[in-house]
Amino acid sequence: METQSKIPVGKVARASKFFKAGVKMSGNYVTHYTKKAFGKDDRDELDRKNAEEIFNVLSQLKGTALKIAQMLSVDTGVLPKAYAEKFASAQNNAMRLSGPLMMNTFRKYMDKSPYDLYDHFNPDAVAAASIGQVHEAYKDGKKLAVKIQYPGVADSIQSDINMVKPFVLRYMGVSAAAVEQYVVEIVERLLEETDYVKELKNGEDALEVAENHPRIVVPKYYPELSNHRILTMDWLEGQSLNDFIKNETCQEKKNIIAQTLVDFFQDQIHSKRKFHADLHPGNFLVTDDLKLGVIDFGCSKELSSDFYNHYFSLIKEEVLNDPNQLRKIFLNLDFIRESDTPEEEKMYSDITLGIIELISRPLRAESFDFGDEQYNIDLQSFGEELNSKQELKNDNAARGSQHALFLHRAFVGLFGIMYNLKATVSFDKSFANRIIL
Repeated sequence: METQSKIPVGKVARASKFFKAGVKMSGNYVTHYTKKAFGKDDRDELDRKNAEEIFNVLSQLKGTALKIAQMLSVDTGVLPKAYAEKFASAQNNAMRLSGPLMMNTFRKYMDKSPYDLYDHFNPDAVAAASIGQVHEAYKDGKKLAVKIQYPGVADSIQSDINMVKPFVLRYMGVSAAAVEQYVVEIVERLLEETDYVKELKNGEDALEVAENHPRIVVPKYYPELSNHRILTMDWLEGQSLNDFIKNETCQEKKNIIAQTLVDFFQDQIHSKRKFHADLHPGNFLVTDDLKLGVIDFGCSKELSSDFYNHYFSLIKEEVLNDPNQLRKIFLNLDFIRESDTPEEEKMYSDITLGIIELISRPLRAESFDFGDEQYNIDLQSFGEELNSKQELKNDNAARGSQHALFLHRAFVGLFGIMYNLKATVSFDKSFANRIIL
């Protein structure tokens, strides 16, 4: 695995890296169109080369730029297939820091060498993602995972957002002002994700929920060996969920793991109103005794009582069948606005009801088979239909509470895992009886 001895931390240095990648990608486009002129259309090869190029640059930049690309890879249809596959396969496989840079970074954050804190420390990272990389260590006979944050990540978040935002806005067809509330939400979550003291607290909260689920394993954290940029926790043994999905042939075992994740996720939302908001397979392990290990609680989202009650009331038939109450909830959640014309209100209400039906279909069923291709086809068809609507390509179309952004992302990740497992699972609907409006 290639390593890097320096991370660009200044605005100019990071923008320069991004610009150079754009130049190389432009060259790839010239080559593509030259071949196309001679009857050789190699669009897949073009996407593959450009995906490799942009990932290599983002892997060197680390931080928000890489994180956003990996977030987009979770959402089916947002990126071309070659890009989505490249970013998804690299969730924990970014370029590692060189030994000297890692040691300097650790000393900067801890004022000590890792060899002063642990009985044994492996200087070679076992995994590397967008925010930090993980090392193996031992202390008092315990095997530990030590996460070290890349230098400059927290300081570069806003400048990275400003660098990536024009490309995302161009894709969405809206202005910066129209999505400002969502950008604020993303920045808040990313800032929290760079604070390992917050992640430690999130992990401890998850440990409390895990006590209700015998098949869930959450690592123990060590505050005395952690701070805002270094995080020490128990090492979890097991194969990655990606490998389990690829290699496991017993559907019953896949269903058990899927149901375990669904139950844990629901319990987090409905008992703590605080949930793991980064549900991709790289954050889960499957143990030899068929338990699900959950790691990386950096990206967590807490829901206010007002938002929670309004949002999840939409699973109740009596709410959906009451036009007056439904309108009040849609207004509260910013699906419709008082400034809408009657035609706009009807359009956005119909779109929202379509989304509710699709998302809640698995939740309403006694049991739901994610192996049924029809559901995936319906999701993709609905997304394509929305993308084709010209009236949704303007500033007024940016709808929905900012607090729903990471909740929706979590459900997309959850449903994606369920689909890859081809799992049949049941959702607990009893929480609906506790909702108060």
